[in-house]
Parts: sequence; structure tokens; C-alpha cells
Amino acid sequence: MICKNRLSLSQKLLLTQILAFIIVYAVVMSVVPSVVYSISSRPEVETAMHFNEQVGMRISQCFNELKRFSGVVASDDELNRLLKEYITSPNDANMANLRLFLSNTGHKDGVSSYRVLGIYLEIYGDCPFSTNTVGLSESTKSYIRREILPEYEKNDKKIMLMEPFVFSQGDSTTLFGGNFTKGYGYVQEYHKNGMEGRLVVISSYDEIVYIVQDIGDYCEDYVLLNEENKVIQPGTAYSSIDCGKVLQNMQYGDSYLEGSYVAEEGIYAVRWLDPGGWKLISYLTRDEVLSKNRSQSLMILFSVALFGIVVMIALIMIVRKFIRPLSEVSGQMRAIAQGDLKVRVMIRSQDEIGRVGEAFNIMASRLEKMIDEIVEKEKLEQTMRYSLLISQVDPHFIYNTMNTITYLAQKGRNEDVMVVNKAMIEILRDRLRIEISEVFDTVRQEVDVVKQYLLIQEYRYEGTFKVKYVVEQEAEDCLIMKNILQPLVENALAHGILGNKDENGEVLGGCICIAVSLKGETLYVEVSDNGAGMSEERLLEVMEENTRWERGANIGIRNIRERIRYVYHTDEHLQIHSRKGMGTTVSMCLPINVEEGKNGNIRVSEK
Repeated sequence: MICKNRLSLSQKLLLTQILAFIIVYAVVMSVVPSVVYSISSRPEVETAMHFNEQVGMRISQCFNELKRFSGVVASDDELNRLLKEYITSPNDANMANLRLFLSNTGHKDGVSSYRVLGIYLEIYGDCPFSTNTVGLSESTKSYIRREILPEYEKNDKKIMLMEPFVFSQGDSTTLFGGNFTKGYGYVQEYHKNGMEGRLVVISSYDEIVYIVQDIGDYCEDYVLLNEENKVIQPGTAYSSIDCGKVLQNMQYGDSYLEGSYVAEEGIYAVRWLDPGGWKLISYLTRDEVLSKNRSQSLMILFSVALFGIVVMIALIMIVRKFIRPLSEVSGQMRAIAQGDLKVRVMIRSQDEIGRVGEAFNIMASRLEKMIDEIVEKEKLEQTMRYSLLISQVDPHFIYNTMNTITYLAQKGRNEDVMVVNKAMIEILRDRLRIEISEVFDTVRQEVDVVKQYLLIQEYRYEGTFKVKYVVEQEAEDCLIMKNILQPLVENALAHGILGNKDENGEVLGGCICIAVSLKGETLYVEVSDNGAGMSEERLLEVMEENTRWERGANIGIRNIRERIRYVYHTDEHLQIHSRKGMGTTVSMCLPINVEEGKNGNIRVSEK
């Protein structure tokens, strides 16, 4: 089975272009995120480092203030004096004075803003001892002695930033007020006037938490690392940041305190906190980067779409320019298929399409010439054939007419002989015209031929029949096929009137009626008789295509039917109605407008 594709070449090319555009646009849409991410990475890295810098500076400020506070305490002369008094006289009163002084230190010189929670002081020497602010619990002091100071001594540091620790239950309320959950501290040497020891200042870690959380305004995931790269504070419950990978692959920025790492999954920004060596790492996912630069993505997609549409329109115009000659060739070929052989293609170029047009024109010229030759030949054959159909004369009619003339001559009826002879000459002259232009006669001319024929028959069958003419005056000048009435009248006389006999074989006689009327552009012709008529079986035989009546060669109904088919391309215009013993009626409905067809035939004009 052959599947017919009804799309034109231009439509196929258009669909191909649209499909190509969709594919390209889909590819672009798939790569745009990567392009936008690559383009946006640098400014987003700078933004992330800027956020980290701001947060880091605030945290470093807290560290520096804590460091300054520790320095103020360590260098305080009053504290040094009280320490000497206790060493000289280690009693409860002097220890109470020390603890009271340390407790009050948090309320002077603006140090309360540092969120100091407690102070622990340990003195070495011959008589080592430790003291602390009022309210500093034993668990906290034990943690400092067990975890902080050994770590300080191990690293041989002058100062050290304590990583955050969680207060034990009951330790959250300190001397300096407020409820706290975590703390961190600052450790430094105490060295003054020959006394050596370690000073630990504990502050609230909550303030650091609040500061670090501000980075959440920019990204969702971040971590705070200590000096040993241990996570102190995650940004989320389960941070997805691979700190080792980030620190290994990062690149330093303009300062040794900052760095960045652009990975496939997102952007990492690193900030070192000074003092302390802590690190702040923020992580902006790829989706977050794209979300922040959605307008850029949309702009790229819009630009690509606009560019694609412009290119597609340009391609359509270019394709149409090249396809137009082929479309013209296709249209001209359809015109040839419909019968117009004079069409030609205008040659606009000398390329392959131009050569196709030249070949088409040559083919069309040859085809037109060949068709013209065939048409002329067919026209001549059709003209001769139709002329033969028209000119067919029943030899019995000629023979009987000559006998009638002889009979009249013998009777000395010379005037009648002249009348009959003249009538026969008119009939023969009319029959023997073969020019194609004389395919038609007026109704008046056809009726005159019928009158001449019946005039001859009246002399032969004197008193046997009567004739009635009902011809409208408006119909007399209408064209009708030549020699179409006389055969019908002849049949009515021969088979209707003369065939109507009594039991003794005597002709009963009858009447023939010839009626012609005009209604609109249709001519109604009817030839009827009240003679013998036909049975239904006989009528069916007469209407059969190959049936002829018992007359001369092919004269009669078949002849008329063939001529009607020739002129009107159908024989439905001819109808016969007959009943046995009641006569026969032959009727025709014929268009009055006819013209010569393109194939040489005569056809009805389409008006």
C-alpha cells in the first residue's frame, strides 16, 4: 500500500526547520544552566566571600575584645597585689578578696558587653593555687583543668582560643547574669611581678552562634571549624560540606584569610578568623546559584529563542525563494494535468532549478504539439463519424419514394411528381451535409424536413394518417441536433400507424403529434402516435444499447441515442413510453446552449 503524503515540499521544509529549532532549543535549555552557572560563579564567589568576610570580622571582633579583656585582667595591678597577699598569707579572707575582685571585673570598663561568664586563674610556684569568679561551678573548673590547660601546655602556646563546650546542668546561670547553653574561652599566660600562671576567661558562645547564623541570609549550609578543622558549629543538622575536599581544592583570594572553591555541585567560600585560626565555610548550592540568577537564565533563553525565530524566519524566506520556482513548476504541471497545455515556466536562473524549468517547457511544448496532432486526428474522425450518422438514409425510403414518383408519373400527375421529387431533393440535401458546423439546425428547419418527408408519405399512404404540429414560436429559432425529428416521425409512422392493423390486416390509421416547447434554457421535444404501441418486453429490448428496429442499417433509435451521447455525453435525454395498442411517445429534454468541445466533440455550454 502506498501512503500518500499530502504535504508540499515547502511545508516539509518548514516542519523540518521547526523540528530543528525545537531540538536546538531543547539542547540550549539543557546547557543554559551550566553556562549560567559558569558565568555566575565568579560574581557569586565574590559575594559569598564578602558575606564570609563580614561575618568573620564580627566574630574576630568578639575574639579580639575577649583577648583585650583577658589582657586587661592579666595586667591589673590590683589583682597582682591581691595575689601577693594570698601567697604571703593564704587564708580564706584573702581568697575571698581575690574571688570578689575577679567577679567584679566583669562589670567595669565596659567588659560586660563581651558576655563574659567567668574567670579562672591558676598560679604556679612553690605554693600553687587556683581561684575563680563567684558562681563558676566545679564541673566547669574541672573541665578547664582536665581539657583546656593540658591542651594549652601541649601546644606550647602563649594564647589559645578554647573551642565551645556545653555547660553542665545547673551551670547556665552565672555570676554575670543570663541563661546560656554553651561557652568558649580565651587562655593566656599570666606573668607579672615574678608570678606565673594561666588565665582563662569564659564567654558566652551564643553571641557567636547569632553572628554565624546571619550567613543563612545568603546560603543554607555553612560550618565553623576550629584550628584542627573540627566542626564547631554546623549550619544545618547534617551539613553536606566535605571540609577536607574544600580545604584541599580551594584557591586563595586577595587575602591569605580568604579562599574559594567552585565545584560542580556548588560554590564554597572559606574565611580564616583571626585570632584563633578558626575557619568559616559557606556553601551555595548549584540550584541556589541558578535561582539567584534566574533572570539571567531567562534572558539567555529568550535571546536564544528570539535569535532562533529570526533565523528560522530568514531561512523560511530563503527556502521560499528557492522553492518558488519548483512550486511554479508543480502548479504548471497541475495545469497541464487539467488540460491547459499552453502553460510555461518563467526561467529566472541557470542553476539546477532553472534547468528543470527549461526541461519542463520543452516537455510541455512537445506534449502540446502531440496532443494537438491527436486532437486534430480525432476531430476529423469524429466529424466523419458523426456526419455518417447524420447522412445515413434508409434505402427502402429511397426505393419507395421512387416507386411513388413512378406511380404518379404513370397516372399523369406531373405536378404531384414535381412536388414529391422536390421534397425528396430537400431531404437528401439536408441529410448529405457533413460539415461540423451543420451539426445543428433550427427547430424550424427540422420541422420543415419532417414536413417534406410526411408530404412524400402522404402521396404513398394516402388517407392513412394525420399530422398535428404543436411548435411554440419561441422554440422555432432554437438549435436542435440535425436530422433528429425525421427518424422519430418515421418510426412513429412505420411502427406505430402502419403497424396498427385490424384482424383482416387492414391499416387502421392514426395520428402523429409533433410538439416542441421552450422552458428556460431547455428544449422539450415530443413525437407521439396513437398506433400499435409496444409491450413492456419489446420496450425493454428497444431501450437496450445494442438493439435496433427492423429497418435499414442502424437507422432509428440507436442512431439517435449515439448522436445524443456524442453531443451531450449522455443518452439520458432520450425517453420512450409505450403501451400495447395505445401508441408510443418519444420525448427529449435538450439544452439549447451548445458549443464545440476541446476534443472536437460538441458539448453543452456551461452557462
